[in-house]
Amino acid sequence: MLYQQLYDCLAPLTTAPRQIILALSGGLDSRVLLALLAQYRDQHPQHRYRVVHVNHGLQQQADQWARQCQYWAEQAGFDCRVEHVELDSALSIEHAAREARYQALQQHLEPEGLVLTAQHSDDQVETFFLALKRGSGLDGLAGMPEVRPLGKGWLVRPLLAQSRAALASYASHHGLNWIEDPSNQKTRFDRNFLRQHWLPQADSRWPGFRQAVQRTQRLCAEQSSLLTRFIAPMVENALSDSGALPIAILPQTDPTLTHALLRHWLKRHRLVLTYAQLEALIRDVIHAKQDANPCLTIADVSIRRYQHKLYVVTPCADVSQWQGELTPDQSLTLPDGLGQLHLLPYETAASGLALGPLTSSTLRVHFNP
Repeated sequence: MLYQQLYDCLAPLTTAPRQIILALSGGLDSRVLLALLAQYRDQHPQHRYRVVHVNHGLQQQADQWARQCQYWAEQAGFDCRVEHVELDSALSIEHAAREARYQALQQHLEPEGLVLTAQHSDDQVETFFLALKRGSGLDGLAGMPEVRPLGKGWLVRPLLAQSRAALASYASHHGLNWIEDPSNQKTRFDRNFLRQHWLPQADSRWPGFRQAVQRTQRLCAEQSSLLTRFIAPMVENALSDSGALPIAILPQTDPTLTHALLRHWLKRHRLVLTYAQLEALIRDVIHAKQDANPCLTIADVSIRRYQHKLYVVTPCADVSQWQGELTPDQSLTLPDGLGQLHLLPYETAASGLALGPLTSSTLRVHFNP
């Protein structure tokens, strides 16, 4: 059953050869997924496989666990890489570890590649209550999607429909060993508190409780999808060529619709704001004085207002050392998504670029320091 779940999840995503990365923590869940992926690889050798273990350095045994994961991966016939990360001290440990983990995985990710993680249905139920605690909307209550964008590729959770008990049964039947992280017993972490205290009591009082939660998550996902179907055309038809959102489409007398329009626009940029951040965007940026230069910064992304439009501004790469050659028969792709150059009979220099002397119909292109 577990293998069929993996196969059914990957089938529509692997119609052509592509990269498949497994995020291996060494715990029960990812250990089972490693065994399943080895079986899948043997039947589908056309793909490019890799296992990545992220060493957060949070436990004394972290290096030992990394070596153990590398051994299991190589024993199963996979190329395995270990990534050491440093956590952002400004975030909670759970949040910082998650962000560092995804950033490390993206370093190995090819365009349209897949990163597999081993979350299961018990994780999904816990995610519901964590979202409820934060006061999340429909998207948060819908839980983790089976597939979502991640950097240049996709994050895939093929075991979301399976319970932890099903994974434990598979591991026992196949004689698999796994790592037990002692931090999973520390109830100061919200997820562990739910897992060890609150949810077992709810299960004993209300049989079928978890199934009811999962049903609610499916309903939230359906409602969110339906809302998107109505909101999307309003946003997409109003966007400028640069993707900026005209403030004029935000109705001042309907804050509910304004929130929905902003959330959809921000989702296009893979940004999810809390309710407080959304209110700050409206108050401090949209409704700022006309002569102001308002900006809201979230992580390393800024949302700015300019000429009655909202823009999402990301950090620019340092292109001062970049050089390229431009020939009449081939376009030149500029760095950091700045576009392309084509050499035409009456070509003029683009603003901010310096074109070197023409030698053998070749131009040397670089940026002014």
